[in-house]
Parts: sequence; structure tokens; C-alpha cells
Amino acid sequence: MIVSSCPWALAGLALGLASIAYLLIAIRGVTKHPRFPLASASAPGFTPPVTILKPLCGAESNLYECLRSFCAQDYGDYQVVFGVADPDDPAIAVVRRLMQEFPDRDIALAVDPTARGSNPKVANLINMMSAVKHAFVVVSDSDVRIEPDGLQRVLAPLASARVGAVTCLYKGAPAGGIASLLGALFINEWFIPSVLVDAEINGIDFCFGPVTAVRRAALDAIGGFGPLADHLADDFMLGQLVARAGYQIVLSPHAVDTVVDEPGLHSLIRHELRWARTVRTCRPLDHVLSLVTQALPLTALLVLAWEPSLLGSAVLATVILLRLRLSRVVSERFALGETPLWLIPIRECLCFAVWAASLVGTGVRWRGRRFSITRDGRLVGGATSEPQVLDTAPAPLA
Repeated sequence: MIVSSCPWALAGLALGLASIAYLLIAIRGVTKHPRFPLASASAPGFTPPVTILKPLCGAESNLYECLRSFCAQDYGDYQVVFGVADPDDPAIAVVRRLMQEFPDRDIALAVDPTARGSNPKVANLINMMSAVKHAFVVVSDSDVRIEPDGLQRVLAPLASARVGAVTCLYKGAPAGGIASLLGALFINEWFIPSVLVDAEINGIDFCFGPVTAVRRAALDAIGGFGPLADHLADDFMLGQLVARAGYQIVLSPHAVDTVVDEPGLHSLIRHELRWARTVRTCRPLDHVLSLVTQALPLTALLVLAWEPSLLGSAVLATVILLRLRLSRVVSERFALGETPLWLIPIRECLCFAVWAASLVGTGVRWRGRRFSITRDGRLVGGATSEPQVLDTAPAPLA
């Protein structure tokens, strides 16, 4: 049979064709992106004094190396402010070590347990603001590594007064183990292409948590970090509010590394389920459309299980080949190294399973606490459930 007459098989065929269209657009978008690493940014350019805010919670793996990369920037006048809520936080020892290693660097440590809203990261940022000295602020997660010229690259677009914030793509760097590898794969080969497609079609009006630079005047215009205090997707909301205040948001061509250290599949699924439920809450249409970006398992089920056809098989084969091609293009463009091709369909099936699970329920676990997400993306609850774990959550995207 060339074409199936089964409605379910036809639905699978339509989904497969939509996935083919997306994958072609994604391959084109990734191919157009500047190849990593970028050419040296040694020219002076725009280098205003800047403060880097690094909210911390626990001494996760590679913390010293990640924080050190921000203290060793090839940049003129900049300040680094680290913040913790708990005076016994083990991250403090790492900060003290960096203070000794970089005695000439302007490094400050803010220790303040004051809870300002349900989002502990934002509460930390609010508590750190009293130490900020400069008119430009970079907010960065603790598990991020940056190149020595990364700070200059990120700040460059802020030379235009119209730009209120600059945010960066980020690459997943697995710390070790299959769960970490699968987590990095999601960031590198599903998240990055979706960002580039979304940016080309809709533009950028959101920010990402790993590295975002914001003009202090734009931050003041939205009321500082206070309006983000109860939102789970605080980075996403930061960009939204800055855009609503009349400023432009720029996606930097520079990409940073975020260390993915998942102790097991349970941890990975829990984190990704939280991200998916955040997308469903903040951008429900994008959540539905994201099915097209991970359509392989459902397409295979619909076009083969009910009434196999020659056309359905051809569509499914094309989806697989284009997914593998996109993986290769992303790896080459962002210098990610070789990806085991056999992991790609496994990872896509896991993407779909997480997406399907996110359709029900509003509960999430974050930093050792249990929350519920309201319809407007706010966190409710916060009961302690387990030891704290930090992770990087992609901003809501299709």
C-alpha cells in the first residue's frame, strides 16, 4: 500500500511532514550561525565597567573551574559578586579560595538568608544587589564556564542604547555518565536548534539563565529583580519585562558551556519535566508545537502500527535521516565533538516521554523543594523534599 487510509496513520504522516519541515529549517538556521570558536575579540571595543552576579547554592561538581573562568576574564574593570543564603553553604569555601587566588580582582561575597519571594535564586539576586557597583550587570548560573574573552563578547551589543539585555546560547558539557550525556544531548541537539529557529521566526524577547547581561537602567525600569521573585522561569521573565519596557533583547553569537552533572536518569527526568511544565505554563502554544521537534516516536507509532504504507515509511526514514544530519551540523558548528548516533533516537524518545508527562500535573521539584506552578508561571509552596541540587533550566521555547 502506497498511502494508508487509516485516520491515525494519516495523522502520523502529517506529523512526520511537519517534523521534516522543522528539521530543514533548523539545519538551515544552525548552518547560518557563526562557527565556534569565534574569531578573537582582542579589539578594545565596548568595555564598560560591569558587575557579574553569581548566585550560589551548594558546591556542585566543577564549581571551582566554572567560577574561576569568570574571575580570569581578559577584561578591564569588572566586579564579581557571589551570593549565598546559608552561612554554612560549602560554596563559600570555593569563593574564599578564589579571593586568595585573585587578590587584585574586585570580588565580593554576600551572605543573606532573607527570603524575598518563592524563587530562591531571585531572592539571592535581590540580596546581592546592594553590593553592585556598576551600570551594567551580568547574571550567570553557577555551573557555567566562559571563555577568557566571553565577557567582552556578551557586553558588545549593549553599546547601543536601544539594547536592554544580551543573552547567550549555551552548550551542554556532560560531567560523566549516561544521564549527563543524555542531558547534554537535549541542550545541544534539541534546545539549541529550537532557539535559533524561534529567534529567526519570532525574534528574541526572553533571556536565558546561564549568561545574561542587562543594562542597569533597564533593570531599574522593570523594578529590579523584585517582579521575578515568585516566577520559576525568572530568566525568561526578565527578558519579557525588559522588552515590554521598550528595550531590545539581543541573542549573542557567543555560546558558553554549562556543566551537566546528572547523578542518574531519575534526576534527569525530574529536571526536564520541570522545564517542560514551565514551558507549558509560560508559553502553552510553544509547548504544543514542540511536539514537532521530537516527533520521531509518535510518527513511528502512528504510521507503522495501524496501517503501514510506503509513503509513511519514506516519511519516517526522512525524519530519521534529517535528525541525524541536524546532529552532525550542530556538532560541527558548535565544536561539540562526535555524538554517538545510536543515542539520537533514544534521546528523542525520552524527549517525547517527558513532553507527554508534562501534559498533566503542575508539581515540580527544584533545589530540594516541592512547588506547584500557577497558570501565570509563579511558584507556590516550597516545602523541603530532598538535598538541594542546582541545574540550568532552558527558557521556555518551542
